[in-house]
Amino acid sequence: MRLVGSHGTPAAPDDLKELLTAQFDPVDRIEHLWTRVDGDRIDLVLFVLAGCEAEALLTARAACLRAVAHTPRLMTWSLSDTANAANTTNTGDTREFW
Repeated sequence: MRLVGSHGTPAAPDDLKELLTAQFDPVDRIEHLWTRVDGDRIDLVLFVLAGCEAEALLTARAACLRAVAHTPRLMTWSLSDTANAANTTNTGDTREFW
């Protein structure tokens, strides 16, 4: 998953992981969150306990959307799908973080 900022978006907060995980619910069953900040993008890898990959992806996406919507310091960031995010990077890094 990837969060992207638009031109003028403040830098990612130093306590990014804590801000995101504070909004995760136990029913999300998110066991681990890894983040990497690179300018105007934040790559997220979530380890979700789920019955299948589709369920894990939907759960991770919903949890991230909820965290961004309910965290004032993240409201200028938005969740991007991997295809769109890969096409907007200037680094040539087209790896998908799913």
